[in-house]
Amino acid sequence: MKFIITVALILLIFSGCGRKLNPTLEDYIQPEPVEKISLSVFHDKITVSWSYPEKMKKKVKSFLVEKENNGQIKSLGFFDVMSSSCEDRDFKFGQIYKYRIYAINIKGIYSKPAQATVKPEKLPEVEDLQYKITDSGIFLSWKAEDSLMYNIYQINQKGEKVKRGSTGNNIFLDELTSSAFDPEPPEFLIYLVSSYISDNYAYIESKGTEINIPVNSFIPSRPEHVFWAVNENGVSISWREVPERWIKGYRVYRKTFHDQDFIKIGETMIPSFFDADYNINNLKMPVYYRIFSAGPVKESEPVEIKVEVTDG
Repeated sequence: MKFIITVALILLIFSGCGRKLNPTLEDYIQPEPVEKISLSVFHDKITVSWSYPEKMKKKVKSFLVEKENNGQIKSLGFFDVMSSSCEDRDFKFGQIYKYRIYAINIKGIYSKPAQATVKPEKLPEVEDLQYKITDSGIFLSWKAEDSLMYNIYQINQKGEKVKRGSTGNNIFLDELTSSAFDPEPPEFLIYLVSSYISDNYAYIESKGTEINIPVNSFIPSRPEHVFWAVNENGVSISWREVPERWIKGYRVYRKTFHDQDFIKIGETMIPSFFDADYNINNLKMPVYYRIFSAGPVKESEPVEIKVEVTDG
């Protein structure tokens, strides 16, 4: 009898408060803890990241992130349920930091803490960083240490770091196409190579070393093995494709006996061009063509041909 009355009172408390959405017993249950904390140490900040089951987020109002160092506990703040990371810029290399994260439900009940510890290290920076422009792109090399891995970034025109890859070696080839210089070619391509270490508990990365590569030093090979033919429709010209993968195409210039200098008559992305202005019927005098490979800023040396129709 006493049990029935107790249950009835509980039901009355949670169901007798008007038409508002009433709390349930589930609202007073301790929420599930954060599943995983990841700590990433950079030269100027520690990024604290976490994950929480998507199906459980509707029961959580916020997350509390705390940091402990030398026995002192400091709150990094409360973060809404959609947040999954925060930054801590107040740290020193060589000290130990423990981070705790609590999930808090709508009734203010805290979960058990999830925690992770890191000791930031100042990693050695890359030395003797060098580059070479190849047919495929940019070949980078540097002095490496066996215990370190390396990230390679390109700094875009907005000043943002764009990761190009990672390696455990002291070399890296960044393969480029003409789109690397769009929409307008910059004065320099800027690369940054940083060292890092990583394990199941933390990720630590150095500030990185930059190298500036002048874009006007991307000068492609000149076209070779040029062939031409004239018929009733026009002049057809073809040549062997140059090996550089980052060219913006080919430019064709023409000079007739009327012209004082060569005049640009077209561009093409493939190693061929058709000139419909002259054909076997109206080509009475020799016509000269120059063909260039077009780099992002500069052209190659030209190849020049003479096209004429001879009797017989």
